[in-house]
Amino acid sequence: MITRIIQIIGVLALSIVFSTLALAKTLPEVQLPSKLSGHNVLVLYKEFNSFSQQIAQYYAEKRHIPSAQVVPVAIFRNPDAINQQKFESITTQLSPHLTDNIKVIVLAWHAPYRVDCMSITSAFALGFDKKYCSHPTKKVSGCHKTANSPYFNNVSSMLWKENPPLRLSMMLSGETLIEAKELIDRGVAADATYPIGNAYLVRTHDTSRSARWPIFKQFSDLWGERKGLRVQYIDDRWNKTSTQITNKQNVLFYHTGLTRVPAIKTNHYLPGAIADHLTSVAGMGIGHSGQMKAFRWLEAGVTGSYGAVVEPCNFIEKFPNPQVLIPTYRYGDTLIEAYWKSVQQPGEGLFVGEPLARPWSKTRIEFNDKTLVIYSQELNSNMSYRIEAQQDESSSWEKVRANFYWSRKELKIHIPHADAERYRILENK
Repeated sequence: MITRIIQIIGVLALSIVFSTLALAKTLPEVQLPSKLSGHNVLVLYKEFNSFSQQIAQYYAEKRHIPSAQVVPVAIFRNPDAINQQKFESITTQLSPHLTDNIKVIVLAWHAPYRVDCMSITSAFALGFDKKYCSHPTKKVSGCHKTANSPYFNNVSSMLWKENPPLRLSMMLSGETLIEAKELIDRGVAADATYPIGNAYLVRTHDTSRSARWPIFKQFSDLWGERKGLRVQYIDDRWNKTSTQITNKQNVLFYHTGLTRVPAIKTNHYLPGAIADHLTSVAGMGIGHSGQMKAFRWLEAGVTGSYGAVVEPCNFIEKFPNPQVLIPTYRYGDTLIEAYWKSVQQPGEGLFVGEPLARPWSKTRIEFNDKTLVIYSQELNSNMSYRIEAQQDESSSWEKVRANFYWSRKELKIHIPHADAERYRILENK
């Protein structure tokens, strides 16, 4: 009798496993008009560098980036910087790949991180121009502001304007391949999770590096706790050797100012979390000597960070502004869009992380039997749309039948017999 019961339990367990596998159908990629996806990403890796290439290939696989958009560049070994001439030869080489659909350039390496006096992510995004440098020549010394980014606190649709073309850039790497893959996985896992968590804006004993504290306090007072996010201003001035931010759970944002931030690995960061510290050279490489590097945040479990590659002084315009960053990210932008919008003068700053992380997407997809259902609050009720499908990367796009239903501000799209790898929503013009 007992043997028979065990057999029945075993059969039931197997049936549950197979049922679960049947239900766990892989969701296809869905591209929206004027919204970033793998279709909009160009991934660069260093030629003849297997580490860099493996990161690029893994990222392309996880974000459904076409293989034609994973491109080697002629950078050898690991120089900290390249000069303007070398950078311009690379951009000339890349010109055929910079098609209209490319809005993001991902750099699958941790060095070089600088182009002369600019960060390499800013050089790829803005074009090399010494107006973005505080020391454009050796004759200039001291502390100076730089030119503003045209993308600062701007609308996301700016990326889709043709004149002038603007592309954002971010570095994606780690000390090991495992760390880089974990970073990528966190970014992918963040999508449409609608997390509930905490933001910590910390004033420290380091007066120079706490220059952002008035912004921290003002924004904390304005936001408080809403939309599932509790923003806390922490006055930690009296803490000379440690920090109040230790063993914290569900961290989504952490902004502070110190040469080295203690206890960051004691906290639990949710997928898609962003953190940075205002200091002189957090973007200067991946090493462990001197001031803490931005990569330490990624190793602690954060998905995006930022740091300067040359001495920026403590101009707050050169560092992320949470008054811009947090609402922009919370209301549906990708990590790279929100982060770039939050820095007024990013010419000397390096953006690192997984760019397409989007915890608060306003579009979600699911399967209902064999019907793919798309729910979106990011489309215009005054526009008409069509759906095209691509069976695999080598196939052409073809129009497919779909049913559209508007309900208040949400469009629901039903695509029957959906078996393609990717779909895109296009405006009928």
